[in-house]
Amino acid sequence: MRRVLARWQRSGLTLREFGAKRGIPVSTLSWWRQVFRRAGAEAENGAAAENAVVFTEVPKRVNLPRTPPVLEIVLPSGHLVRVPAGADSATLQRVLQALQTTC
Repeated sequence: MRRVLARWQRSGLTLREFGAKRGIPVSTLSWWRQVFRRAGAEAENGAAAENAVVFTEVPKRVNLPRTPPVLEIVLPSGHLVRVPAGADSATLQRVLQALQTTC
């Protein structure tokens, strides 16, 4: 959101115009702008680090087709391997060997 607001500032558009072009409600942009301003003011006033706003990008989940597992293998390390129907046995063997050597 910091990057989005930085783009808005460089655009020369009003917050409302920028939001309309990007499909972002102006209320959302305003709220985030306020969050970042507040975080900046706290940092300038020497607020404790635990009050700092920290954001982490969460990658979008890949939509993989769900097929029911035919076999579930629980390794001594606690790893659970679900093997779907038609799985390649050579690939499965390499996966199991890799998990056993890293654990």
